[in-house]
Amino acid sequence: MFLNSSKSLFLSFMAVGVIISVSCNSWILVWAGMEVFLISFVPFFCSFGFVSSECSMSYFLVQSLSSSLFIFSLVFLLMDFDFDFYMNSFLCLSLLLKLGCAPFHSWVFGVVPGMSYDSLLIFFTFSSLPPFFLLSLISYNLYIFVFLGLVVGSVGGLNHSSFSKIIGFSSVFNMGFLIYLIKVGSLWLIYFFLYFLMVFFLVVFLNFYRFDYMNMLFLVGLSFLCKLSFWFLFLSMGGMPPMLGFFVKLISIEYSILNKDYFISFFMVIFSLVVMFYYLRCSFISLFIYSFVLKWNFSKSLSYLNFFSFLSFFLFPLLFLFSGLF
Repeated sequence: MFLNSSKSLFLSFMAVGVIISVSCNSWILVWAGMEVFLISFVPFFCSFGFVSSECSMSYFLVQSLSSSLFIFSLVFLLMDFDFDFYMNSFLCLSLLLKLGCAPFHSWVFGVVPGMSYDSLLIFFTFSSLPPFFLLSLISYNLYIFVFLGLVVGSVGGLNHSSFSKIIGFSSVFNMGFLIYLIKVGSLWLIYFFLYFLMVFFLVVFLNFYRFDYMNMLFLVGLSFLCKLSFWFLFLSMGGMPPMLGFFVKLISIEYSILNKDYFISFFMVIFSLVVMFYYLRCSFISLFIYSFVLKWNFSKSLSYLNFFSFLSFFLFPLLFLFSGLF
C-alpha cells in the first residue's frame, strides 16, 4: 500500500469529506461532503491501465446518479410538499445505491476488478460511513433490504475465486446486518468499526503476499505459520466462534431475538453458515491439501501479519463483554 504525495493529498480530502458528512447538521453540507469524497476517491484508485480507468468511470457515473437522486429528493423534501413518503423512499434508494446494497449491488462487482487493495479497503469501509450515518436519521422500514443483503451476499460469493469479489459479497452480506442495526443508537457503529478491523487485517495480508485469486495459494509455498494466520483471518471473516467476526454477528442476532424478529434472526444464522462455507473454502485447500511444508516445521518468528491474525482470536473475551452489554 504505497502512498505517494498525490495519493496522500487525495486521502486527506477523502477524510475531510467524510468528516463533513457525518458532523454537519445541514443536508446541503452533507451532500457536499459526499461529493468531496467522490471527487477525491476517483483519482485515488484510477491508474493508467485500461481496466482501472474504465472501472473509475463506472464508479463515477453510478455515484453521480445516486447523488443526483439524493439532491432531487432533498429539494422536494425541503419544499414541504404532501408526498414526503415518496421523497423519503427516493432518499433511501439513493443512499442504498451509493452503498451498493442489494439489489443495487451489480455495479460494485464491475468496479472492484480495477481497484488495488488499498482502494478496496477505503471502498468497503470509509466510503460507506456517510450513507449509513444518513440512513440512521431517516425513519423508513428497510427490512426487505436486510433480507436481500443476507441472501445475495451469502449465495453470490459461492461462485467466485477472486478475493476482491469474495470480500465484496461479504460486504454486501454485512450490509444486511448493518442496515438491521441502523436504528439502534451506536450499535451499528460498533459493528462497523469491528468489521473495519477484520477487513483491514485481511487486506493487509492479501496485499503483502499479492494474492488475487484462490489458485495462487497452490503456487506460493507459504510457511505453516503464515497459512495458519491466513486460516484465522478467514475464519474471523466467516464468523467462526470464538473469532472476532463471530461476536460481531452475535450482537446482531442477540438484538434480533430480543426484538422478537425471529424471522430475521433465523435467516441471519442460516446465511452466516453459507458465508462461512466460502471462507473455509479459501483456506482449507491451502492449509491441508496442497501443502508443500511439513506441518510440524514451525517458524520461530512472528511477523506483524501473524500478530494481526492472532489478534482476531484473542480479542474474543472483550467482544464477549460487548455482547453481554447489548
